[in-house]
Amino acid sequence: MKKVLVSICAFVAALSLGFAQDVNEAITLYRYGTDALALGDNAGALDYFQKAYNLAGECGEAGLEVIANCESIMPKLSVRIAKDALNEGDYDGAVAKLREAISLSEKLNADTVAAEAEALIPQVYIQKGTKFLKAKEYEAAAEAFQQTLDVDPNNAKAALYMGQAYDKLGNVDKAVETYEIAASLGQEKAANKQLSAIFLKKANAANKAKKFAEAIEMAGKSNSYLENADACYIAGLASQQLGKAEQAIANFEKYVELKPGAGNVAAVKFTIASLYQGLKNNAKAAEFYKMVENDPTYGADAQKQLKALGK
Repeated sequence: MKKVLVSICAFVAALSLGFAQDVNEAITLYRYGTDALALGDNAGALDYFQKAYNLAGECGEAGLEVIANCESIMPKLSVRIAKDALNEGDYDGAVAKLREAISLSEKLNADTVAAEAEALIPQVYIQKGTKFLKAKEYEAAAEAFQQTLDVDPNNAKAALYMGQAYDKLGNVDKAVETYEIAASLGQEKAANKQLSAIFLKKANAANKAKKFAEAIEMAGKSNSYLENADACYIAGLASQQLGKAEQAIANFEKYVELKPGAGNVAAVKFTIASLYQGLKNNAKAAEFYKMVENDPTYGADAQKQLKALGK
């Protein structure tokens, strides 16, 4: 019986000695981690802390302090490592590290850190996309912004920038689609400006191709997103070509209102006067002729028409 007790005591002593050695090793690993951290080796520090944590976990109560210390630093450090990758321009690596940080933080019940890492992922993709956009690598940019929307469907900036990428690629339909998504998500002002510009280009191209009905339609679309003088001018010209005098007048008058200092304002006013005259609205015709009666280019003709109108 005594031999059995001696054996048990020896085993417990050996076990205790083993735990003590393991705890000391865990403490040493933890210190290596803090040294690496001081030297700016975040990845190396995390590796040491992880090893210290795992070893301390095998030491029962003796390892609790090391465990607590590691748990307090590892989640935040894992996010810092992801940010290091981002600062180096390794966007995909940064996302991978953030996902690792989320997994580790959730395991250690560091919910705040996990939420921070989760929120950073779409930001990484945004940075990736804007870098490609500035470099005129539009396909890569569009892909990165789509990655943003995959993880954050309500990211209005990603939709806006993706619209710009598709616009540069000449994929107008996709650009319109994504700009409209951006507008619905809160980027209405910026998105509508881009949409207006897209349809203004369409209106101008249609007018040059003598597709006047289409030019009017596209100019109207442009104005529906953002009222602008150039769309009104194109619609005025196209309407005039189609013999729609009243529609032409309305658009030309809006053009003059929106762009009173334009270099062709005198010509537009003279045209408006002529259109009114053709409609037998002599009072309005005289009103617009008088606006240009002293103009060096149109003044003489305006004065001649005023005389004809008895004005």
